[in-house]
Amino acid sequence: MPLELVETSLRAGQQALLVSRLRTRHAIPLATALDACGFAALEVFGGTTFEAQLRFLGENPFTRLREVRAAVTATPLLATIGGQALVGHRHVADDLVDTFIQLAADAGIDIIRCYDPLNDVRNLERCVTAIHAAARRAEAVIVHDAGPDAVEHAVTMATKLAERGYDALCLHDPLGVIGVAAATAVVTAIRAAVPLPLSVSFTAQTGQADFAYLAAVGAGAQRADVALAPLAGGASFPAAEALVAALHGTADATGLDLDKVSAASAVLEAALQHYADIADPLATRLDTSALRGLLPPSAMGHALTELRERDALERFAEVEDEVARVRRELGNPPLITPLTEIIATQAVYNVCDGDRYATISQEVKDYCLGLYGAPPSPIDADVRRVVNSREEPITLRPADLIDPGVSAATADLAREGLDGGATAAVTYALFPGEWLALARGEAEVELLGDEPAAPAAVAEKPAVATAEPEPPSEEVRDLTVEVDGQSYTVRVIGAPGSFGGSAGGGQTLINAAASAGKPIVREGTVVAPMQGLILKVAVAAGDTVELGQVVAVLEAMKMQNDITAVKSGKVGEVFVKEGSVVSPRDPIIHID
Repeated sequence: MPLELVETSLRAGQQALLVSRLRTRHAIPLATALDACGFAALEVFGGTTFEAQLRFLGENPFTRLREVRAAVTATPLLATIGGQALVGHRHVADDLVDTFIQLAADAGIDIIRCYDPLNDVRNLERCVTAIHAAARRAEAVIVHDAGPDAVEHAVTMATKLAERGYDALCLHDPLGVIGVAAATAVVTAIRAAVPLPLSVSFTAQTGQADFAYLAAVGAGAQRADVALAPLAGGASFPAAEALVAALHGTADATGLDLDKVSAASAVLEAALQHYADIADPLATRLDTSALRGLLPPSAMGHALTELRERDALERFAEVEDEVARVRRELGNPPLITPLTEIIATQAVYNVCDGDRYATISQEVKDYCLGLYGAPPSPIDADVRRVVNSREEPITLRPADLIDPGVSAATADLAREGLDGGATAAVTYALFPGEWLALARGEAEVELLGDEPAAPAAVAEKPAVATAEPEPPSEEVRDLTVEVDGQSYTVRVIGAPGSFGGSAGGGQTLINAAASAGKPIVREGTVVAPMQGLILKVAVAAGDTVELGQVVAVLEAMKMQNDITAVKSGKVGEVFVKEGSVVSPRDPIIHID
């Protein structure tokens, strides 16, 4: 039977190779061209593109979706959501899931594809209920497990998902490690176990996807994810043009007109000339790291950034090895967002701190407490003890612990003097800071080369001096000294001639800030372990704290990190506030 193709350039393709930066003004002409091609569906909404539109493009994702829907009149539109986390990084309440899915349906989505990073079916239960309530088609994702029990795990999950009421299934391999034999075995087993339609979604990263697609189709898969050639390959999917041409004249021929697909590619190619400085070169290339049990460089972006900030790029190979070790200790979760980022960042901490798990991100703590769901295998008992101390992991569905979110978000917006209805409440609940900046017109929008910058203010010319300046009454000399590895500016002030070699007459002032404007770091000062954003300051001057007590929460690389007291005592000074951006070793508080 003909193979149906799902085209992903407007979502996964541009997310993988263009770091989710495709503007609406380029997406709409592309959507129109794609609508003429005859694809089974167009993936246009979800994933990290949602956050990127708010954070970097100054665009409302729901407004963009409605514009795409207006441009696409013949082809079904598909959205991808991360189960109970939707398009964010953490699980949300059931009422937010219900409202988000209804809004997406109202804006034009026909098919909603749901995955859970841990393959925990409990985290996909509310989604299917909400999708059917919105009268849309629900497709569940099985994230491929490359381990020895891959077939058994896939069949077990497929059976559970069918029992929950999903209309279709999708086998997704985010690293492209599935080969011909594995694809044949897994697809054959799923098709024998459940009667649901099955899609395959294999990234092209290792160069195997085209072969694996043919094997999967031969085993009974009916649909495959592709991208137009300009956004295909690497961390994206195989090229649509290649599959259309390769299958022409066979029983699996797609029936698509290659000329129309090529015409859509030309529209995309013309737009991409503006993104030359944005495209991620690591994501576009073939990389066999995953075949050797390692994360490809494109998936190690957080780790690379963290190493670069620590001036420790030479330790990348150690971090790669540590990633594999951390993953085993955390129960071998699938390597998919956000788990790749969580594991890779923890690996950097373990390597660079010199003591494994000396620094633990809040995400790893929550993961070990079961707040993301149940991992495929048990977490190493010693690691869990180090990470969570005496706290016991939960055994229920994580969302059962979360209070309703829509009414709370609506109340918050009202206090901010904003009212955007359900769309505003849901978007604010997922990304509060980004939504407030957009609603207030304060979003810092990235500009392409053909986008004019806001006109710069013209500074007034300084007045021309009409008289000779009076000689200085004092001489000033700035010196830099280093104490315990910290640089400070020392300003020496004295009468004229004080620095000509004679002693005396000078007054020495030590600037209270370091050369970068930082307070002095001394014993008892708690410093930032890395660059990031202060989300919470948990103490105030005068508070008494105990050793190890959380004094602030730092967001770095989309992860939250507890900053703890280095000793017991009284808080003398607090140097930051919520919203402050800090660099490595910036003072946070001082404990007397």
